[in-house]
Amino acid sequence: MDHDPTETSAGAPQVPVGRAGRSVFVPAPIDEATPAPPAHLGDDRDRGGSDGGGRRRRWVLPLVLVPLLLVVITVIAWALDTNAGNVARNVQLAGTDVGGLSQSELARQVSTLADEFGATPVEVAVGDTTYRSTAAEIGLMIDERRTVDAALEIDDDTAPLARPLVWVSSFFSEREATPRYQVSREQVEGTIIELQGDDRTAPTEPTVELVEGEFSVVPGQAGRGVDPEALAAALPEAAEGWSEGQLIEVELEQVALPPLGSEEAARQAAAEAEALVGEPIEVRTSGGTRAVAPEELRRWVVLASEDDGSVRIDFDPAKVAEGLRRAFADVEGHPVDASFSLGSDGLPIILPDEPGLVCCAEGTAGQIMAALRTGSRSVELQLVEGPAGFTVADAQAWKITQPVGGNHAWRSGAPTTAGPGFTTYHSAGGNRVANIHRMADIVRGAVVPPGGTFSINDHVGRRTTEGGFLPAGAIRNGEHVDEVGGGVSQFATTMFNAAYFAGLEILESQAHSEYFDRYPYGREATMGFPAPDLEFRNDTPYGILIWTSYTDTSLTVTLYSSPHATAEQTDLSESQSGSCKVVTTTRTRTFPDGHTEQDTFRATYRPGAGIFC
Repeated sequence: MDHDPTETSAGAPQVPVGRAGRSVFVPAPIDEATPAPPAHLGDDRDRGGSDGGGRRRRWVLPLVLVPLLLVVITVIAWALDTNAGNVARNVQLAGTDVGGLSQSELARQVSTLADEFGATPVEVAVGDTTYRSTAAEIGLMIDERRTVDAALEIDDDTAPLARPLVWVSSFFSEREATPRYQVSREQVEGTIIELQGDDRTAPTEPTVELVEGEFSVVPGQAGRGVDPEALAAALPEAAEGWSEGQLIEVELEQVALPPLGSEEAARQAAAEAEALVGEPIEVRTSGGTRAVAPEELRRWVVLASEDDGSVRIDFDPAKVAEGLRRAFADVEGHPVDASFSLGSDGLPIILPDEPGLVCCAEGTAGQIMAALRTGSRSVELQLVEGPAGFTVADAQAWKITQPVGGNHAWRSGAPTTAGPGFTTYHSAGGNRVANIHRMADIVRGAVVPPGGTFSINDHVGRRTTEGGFLPAGAIRNGEHVDEVGGGVSQFATTMFNAAYFAGLEILESQAHSEYFDRYPYGREATMGFPAPDLEFRNDTPYGILIWTSYTDTSLTVTLYSSPHATAEQTDLSESQSGSCKVVTTTRTRTFPDGHTEQDTFRATYRPGAGIFC
């Protein structure tokens, strides 16, 4: 239907526009001369009219407020859910959920975890060799305090404004708190050294040794093995990501292990030590005064390498105590050691020990060293009551109960029989016999501890007239001469055979250069000072008492102990060396477990005085 033009309420003419039977009224253009509406009537937009712009304004505020409200709700929920001092939500520690635990609960959980971790197997692969241990044995531990802190502070590295968002994400994913570890370097070193065993060559430190009365530097040598420092550094890294039941593996190589100390430090220490002990020191006590010679002081010195490579000079307290006890052994009221003798039945008895005054009080070594460091050559020490150095209990433990080595004797070129031990014979009287008896008197009652050695020259010393020895026949440089102590080779031969048949290890011996039929052929020993010497080792678990006895025409050496090895001569052979005859004897020793061992002794005999091979 057709519409007539009409006017708007404002009086503006409307122009009909029609298409396909439809018409729409549009406002006619406003002429510039057309007056504007009165100001007091305003604009529909200002009055919030019903046009589209009004509707948009009504939705802007909700669109802004909804996200803001969500943020506020999230922050409030985060704040309510996050209790200060507790672990954050959904936190894992070595496979265990610790989220929400209080600090005390977390500490208990970490302690349990640390105990479990100690049993974790650890393998250290070095080339083709694998050394196996556990975390606890090798010195790798969970640091409980730092691990607790790490779990509690898991969000500390997150910016404060981002923490609510991290909290939201925790509803959908776990977070891992990493255990913290600590290492005992001393334990690592001790364990890996023990595990390597013979695979490791230890370095030798430069040292200072006493050689012929002088301090001498011995250079150090590098070793080879696993570097404990490298292992200690690798263990915590290898444990990263550990969870219960997991193996910890480390791969390392053998490296050179240098000495800690330097030769220069050792030389400086040697020079300092000599400056300290190069002169005597006077020790004053209530029981008298003794001068301790440099030779004795040097024996007391010990030098130890420090971790920084320096060398510390000190005195060995045990050696100081032993030396001072000897120096003051004759003070009135000194202790008396337990000793051995023979009873009326010919068997060993123990004579009791007695306590007494000894030098000196505890700390003596430090006092003497302090005096020497200040330049003083005198020190006052205190005598104290002390036990004997060798007690009845000590003597009983050595089980010296009966003669060992059987009954053997030699007379005029042939074996014979006598009492226990070994017996040789000689003509009566003369200086030679007096020397034999004197040496027998000095040696009688000597005791050799288990594992100890006995040397005639060390025990008797140089034969001198002051020591009770006389000039008598001897062999020197192939000639028959008289010298002080001549004839004591018969004592050496008799003791040699006593040790021989007792099955003891003979460390040093030398046969005469001529054969005399008063000695067993090829089985005898001569003496000189400082050499030749006769020395044997007590390679039994028992003590040995050396007992000597003699008559005008015989000498006997008997060894008392508990039965151990037995021995016999099982072979004798001869050969020529120029004009000399070489005699070799073979000894077979049988030990308590039934096994046997053989050793040989050789004598080279000249045809006579002044004739050489």
